[in-house]
Amino acid sequence: MTSIVDVLEMIVAKRWRLMLALFLLELAAIFIVSNSPFFPGEQTTYQNQYNSIKPVLNQSALGQVASIFENNLRVAIFEMLPGIGPFVFAFSIYETARIVEVIGITNTAGAPATLATLFFLPSTWLELPAYAMAVAESIYLILGFRNFVQELWTALATLVMIAVTLVVAATVEVTEIQIETMYATSPDAALVFLTWIPFAIIVAAAVRFWRKARRDLPRLEQGSLQTVAGTGEAQLPVVITPGVVRYCPTCGKAYPGSPKFCAGCGSLLPAPSQQA
Repeated sequence: MTSIVDVLEMIVAKRWRLMLALFLLELAAIFIVSNSPFFPGEQTTYQNQYNSIKPVLNQSALGQVASIFENNLRVAIFEMLPGIGPFVFAFSIYETARIVEVIGITNTAGAPATLATLFFLPSTWLELPAYAMAVAESIYLILGFRNFVQELWTALATLVMIAVTLVVAATVEVTEIQIETMYATSPDAALVFLTWIPFAIIVAAAVRFWRKARRDLPRLEQGSLQTVAGTGEAQLPVVITPGVVRYCPTCGKAYPGSPKFCAGCGSLLPAPSQQA
């Protein structure tokens, strides 16, 4: 079976554009919705929802991390589900934006100032990309339905990546909360910006992994011995026949020679005589 690190490299190298687009969509939607008027009765609904979140702040730091992580991971898992994932994604963005708007009204700071505060904190820049990863996987599960079992291995690797991201995000967020609570109106509250230091390290590591994934992509796609995800069945070496290019009927990926399995989606390829 392909190692989880190789699968993560494939995900990062091949899907980063989609995940980036979804992340930018999140940012734009949160800004637009949080600055839009409430529909009748909405403000009370989201005010009550915001009030229900407040008890989390009375927990210990570890309890806060666990509660925030559990809630965010639950949302991400629903966003990964094929078919309903994009709808959950849209609803969670809308809900987040409305709660931001409620916070702005409650604190009399207004939505723009609340958004500025939100995006000045690194936890936001860790949490939102995790949701983009989740809905990207939902889309791939739909598009790769004919190879659903094989895509599940990729989904598992994606879930691991999301879970790690959300644990780090929750830890950073609780650190921010603890500093803000400890120092309140004191000038020392600016210490919250120290959380950008570990964030910068995380981003640097992520960029380095992305570059490595981009370098390794040809090897991962064209490796001479590949494994069908989820079956543990070794594939035959890819035999290259110069000038002969065929296309996978499942994912449309072009491949040279007469390999037994597609390097893109892992599906069994028809014999050359069976192809038009």
